[in-house]
Order: sequence, then C-alpha cells, then structure tokens
Amino acid sequence: MFINYFRIFNSMPAEMMHNTCPNCRHEELESFFSIKNAPVQSLVTIKNKQDALAIPRKDITLTLCKNCGFIFNGLFDTSIDYYTKGYEDQQAFSGTFISFLTSVTKKFIKKYDIFNKEVVEIGCGKGDFINLLSELGNNRGTGIDPAWEPGRTKDNPNVRFIKEFYSEAHGDLQADAICCRHTLEHIHDTLGFLRKVRASIKEDKKAVLFFEVPSILRILDVQAFWDIFYEHCTYFSPGSLGRLFRLSGFEVLDMYFEYDEQYLFIEAKPTKRTSTFVHPLEESVEHLRYMAQSFVGKVNIVLSEWRDRLLLWREERKKVVVWGGGSKSVGFLTQFADLGVIEHVVDINPNMTGNYIPGIGIKYKNPVFLAEYQPDVVIIMNAVYVNEISAMLTQYGVTPIIVAL
Repeated sequence: MFINYFRIFNSMPAEMMHNTCPNCRHEELESFFSIKNAPVQSLVTIKNKQDALAIPRKDITLTLCKNCGFIFNGLFDTSIDYYTKGYEDQQAFSGTFISFLTSVTKKFIKKYDIFNKEVVEIGCGKGDFINLLSELGNNRGTGIDPAWEPGRTKDNPNVRFIKEFYSEAHGDLQADAICCRHTLEHIHDTLGFLRKVRASIKEDKKAVLFFEVPSILRILDVQAFWDIFYEHCTYFSPGSLGRLFRLSGFEVLDMYFEYDEQYLFIEAKPTKRTSTFVHPLEESVEHLRYMAQSFVGKVNIVLSEWRDRLLLWREERKKVVVWGGGSKSVGFLTQFADLGVIEHVVDINPNMTGNYIPGIGIKYKNPVFLAEYQPDVVIIMNAVYVNEISAMLTQYGVTPIIVAL
C-alpha cells in the first residue's frame, strides 16, 4: 500500500504533479513518501457498504518545498467536491476533547481581551467552537462553513451561521477575531486562502487571528502514518506556517503546541509591512528536510511491524477493534484493510453509528456494542483518549489488550 522514496520532484511526469509550492509559489520541490490508492474522502457519512467501497481512490505523494519547508500532497486533485455534500467531524461528544477545547478558548479570550466582541470562525463545522467562543466571552459570533448543519449544537441567540465557503465578501463582517480550526490543512492553495483572509480585513481593523492545524513535526517524529490521508492535502510545521503568515501580510504573535503536541496553534495580526519576526518555535527548512528523510527510513519499519502484529492476531483468532472513526481510522485501515483482521470500528459520535467507512466498507458501531462483542484487542487511534476509553471499557465489562497510537 505504500512506497517510500526521496527524490527530486521534477523527475516525475509534469502532468501528474503540482509544480509549484501552494505556500510560497516556488518550484524547488522534492517528494519523499507515497501512499497508493487512498480513499479520497474520509469524513463523509455513507449509508451502505457498496457506496462506501465505490469512493474513488488516488495516490498521496508528500512533497516538500525546499524554499519554505511546506509539505503537501503533490498529487492532490483540486477538482473534487470534498465538502459541500456534508461531512462528519464533530468531536464534542468526548469529555476529554471538550475539556481541551474549553481550556484553549479561555486562554485565547483572556490573552487578547476577546470580550463583547465580533468573532468569526472560518470552517466552523457543526458550530461547537464558535458557540463556545461566544458563550465564554459574551461575544457575537458568525460561523462560516458550506457543510454546516442546523440543530447540531445548542441554540445561541448571539451566534449565526453562513452555509458558504469563506470569501473576501465576508470582510463586511468586521471581525475583531478571525478563527480557523482544522480547516487550513484541507485547503490546497494556502497562500491564496491566507491572502484572501488578509484582503477581507479592513485597514483600520485590529483583528487577531487564531488558527489551529495538525503538526507535521509529530507525524514525522513518531511515524504517524495514520495521520496521512487524502483530505489533508497540506501539512504544517511551525516554520512553514510562520512563513505563510508573513508572506500573506500578517505578523506572528505566538505559536505553540497542544494536545500531546499533535496540534499547532498560531496567533497573528495583520500588518502593512512584511513582518521580520520569526517565532522561536520555527524550525529551519534544513531541519525539516532531515526529519522527512528520517521519517522515510523509519516508517517502513513501523508499517512492517504493524502488518506482522495484525497477521499474528489473525493467526491467533483475536477479535480486533479500532476505536476512533473518521480520518485516523481511514489512514490506518488504508494500509491494512486487505488483511481482513479488523471487522469493526467504534466511535462515540452517534451520528457515525450505522454508517460505512469511505473506501473501506466497515460499518461504524456505537461503543456499547463492545459489551456483547468482547474484543481481545482495542486499537485506540489517539492516545490522548486512553483514560476516557479505558473507563468506558471497564463500564462495558471489557478487558482487552489496549494499543494506543
């Protein structure tokens, strides 16, 4: 399912690859890791197995820009409609996640005095964060997302939603804070998007930006192949993210990691002149290239070890379950679904129950199913949730081997 290599980008057929960096527009690119036949969607809810298996598959090729250090899928198909047909990404059913989200929101509000202000969230999903931001700071919020669904969060008279893609026209909202959580990694033209955000901010407006993305540093460091999937077409490090914001007309105020260093946050403000401030968290392009090369050497071993482990469990007739739906399970199962070891994936989000995993065809189960199924092994897609999940397994009377990624 995978190919490993580190070679010059221009050696690949031009018609197959993007030939400029979406982050800085330079052409010095090199590819270093590929996944074959990955489902192009992982977040959509699909009601029957046949439709799930019919989801198109395409190759992923992680490509690094030698100018700015940005990593992206050089084979990403920008013509596909990924989101207007709806997707399921809500994480608010987890107490662990809500505690984390509440904590970072309170810090942001206090740090920049976001009280009684106008706040906008780009890519608001089902609306959990914009509701929380408005509630905790007594703010007036606007959530923008083409896949927003009414009725998925509690009503808040101070929050409204716009079921559209973000555009410069939304600059009329005159936001004091512009937030964008786990959306930028789904956008291929990152420079064009950030410049669109900058153009939407009026010159006399002192808006603060609050963006959150997955960190490619952790993916490279721990060989987290399950966090590489088709819908994530861009992968940010502190260095590439800081360079993007400066090139787009912003000054970086702060950057930091959260959630076991899985998530990278950036806070910024618009500036009239190109900022020269480089945050201490930002790594050099050379260091990131070294990490990419190290990843190639190690991930092959990790994938082989996982395949051997799953084959052993199959030989021992172990009942193996994946806990955690959505993109991580798709990223994981893309590598190993052919083994036929994992028959069930569970998730606490009730809106996923009964749907089929895109490209994989396994049906999502509610965790209560485990009380009857009594799995021998539970693979947890995110180790952050180990304590929460372990408590639920105890509640169900299940005592499996737990393997946390």
